[in-house]
Amino acid sequence: MSIHEEIYDGHLIRANAKAAMVFLDGSKSLETKIVAMDLEDAITKSKAWIDEKLGERREERREVNIGTVDGYVEVFKVLKFSKARRLMLVAHRRADDRKMSAAELAQAAGWKTSTSATTHYSKLGKEVAERLDLKVNGTDKAAWTSAVASIDPDTDQLQMHEEVALALDALNIG
Repeated sequence: MSIHEEIYDGHLIRANAKAAMVFLDGSKSLETKIVAMDLEDAITKSKAWIDEKLGERREERREVNIGTVDGYVEVFKVLKFSKARRLMLVAHRRADDRKMSAAELAQAAGWKTSTSATTHYSKLGKEVAERLDLKVNGTDKAAWTSAVASIDPDTDQLQMHEEVALALDALNIG
């Protein structure tokens, strides 16, 4: 019996003529199993399941640039965290009110300049935004960062979104 595999909206569908399994792409975590009448049915049902799951998450977002806790958990399971990125996120999670300056984030990660922290945070934000289909306003570092933190205009501190903090807690990263 042949196996059909395809990537659909960040998920791996592995299907045959009787069933399908849906995995989060890049992860070995099985999301669901689907019983089907034939291969086409297996693929159609899998895509419908993914569309429903992601549609519900989009509706639950408090802002279009902020994901849900479940969404962040999924993304963080797939993304690779370097030691420095992990140190930065843990320090940020533990900070009072989840607020730190770029210089403080850089120090926590072991980088010499605040520019390093800003660059790494925006890269993380871009990876997260693209995987969760978040709508960010612009393409600069601040725009991408808005997927994981907000910037206090008075202090220039980054405040980690509560959903990100809860996702880190759920994964025992924070």
